[in-house]
Amino acid sequence: MSNMKITVFADPVCTWCWGSVPVLRALSYHYGTGIEMDYVMGGMIEDIRTYNNRRLSIGGDIALSNRKIYDHWVEASAIHGMPVCENGFHLFSQEHPSTIPQNLAYIAARVYEARYSGEVKPGAAQHYLRHLQEATAIDAVVTSDADTLVDMSAVVGFVPEKFRSIYAGDIVKTLYDEGKAFCRSYEVNSFPTYLLTYRGEEMMLRGYSTYDVVCNCIEQLSFGNIKPVGDGRAAFTPENVLCFMESYASTYPVEIATAFGLARRNGHTALNVESYDGLPDMLEKLIAAGEIAVAPRGNGFIYYRLNGKQPKPHILGHKYANVDA
Repeated sequence: MSNMKITVFADPVCTWCWGSVPVLRALSYHYGTGIEMDYVMGGMIEDIRTYNNRRLSIGGDIALSNRKIYDHWVEASAIHGMPVCENGFHLFSQEHPSTIPQNLAYIAARVYEARYSGEVKPGAAQHYLRHLQEATAIDAVVTSDADTLVDMSAVVGFVPEKFRSIYAGDIVKTLYDEGKAFCRSYEVNSFPTYLLTYRGEEMMLRGYSTYDVVCNCIEQLSFGNIKPVGDGRAAFTPENVLCFMESYASTYPVEIATAFGLARRNGHTALNVESYDGLPDMLEKLIAAGEIAVAPRGNGFIYYRLNGKQPKPHILGHKYANVDA
């Protein structure tokens, strides 16, 4: 193959997978078709009652595990920059002790998109994953509930009853089991983990990795053959920021900062827009121009593109507004 494949081993409930979304979006934006991403669901917690993470004191007692997980999520969000809920967190219960349902739901979304490709927008499964992660991390929704997972499918244009049929079918369970076997074959037991594949050669990245680290690995494994579009020359301009935001329904400050390599000021957390050089002024300018809007979201803020405006010339994710591909 001429491009590089990045297999992302993940779980929709994992906070570090949620925190890695800015890195994955930046990779797609800068590398375009130079890389191909595939997601494998690893099923992080089969049953919280028998799970045991001694380092974080998570597992066994459900109430204690919920408190410890929430504390960990808040600490992690200050590092990775993606917001989490401020109250109402209750991820696990006796009725819902597992993250497997969320894993199966993403697989069902993949099957749905492939089966009904003419009825849904390209990338619908990834949009479903984003919605699933937001609902879990920010809205404190009990996303392990089957009815909730089905209802959420309508947000990305799926027909809920079709989604329910796929979700409950044998194909999803088979694909999940295959994914788990794939995880075992590479001894993947932490998420996210990345498997980079290029012309028969492989490289593993285990755990949360920054954008620069992943880029360096891409360069090493491909001997410099896989390069970002325009050699990564994405100038931090209003046109390019709008180009990046146009690809998505919503964007968090850290996602913009990661895509444009904005330096973070010392002593500031990754959550706040003020943490990044030049970002507050840029976003205020775009808000004043009526191009975007902002709203509080969990312990952070979210930015929306307005009016479906589209900066030109560009091809979403494959060309910058001021750089020829």
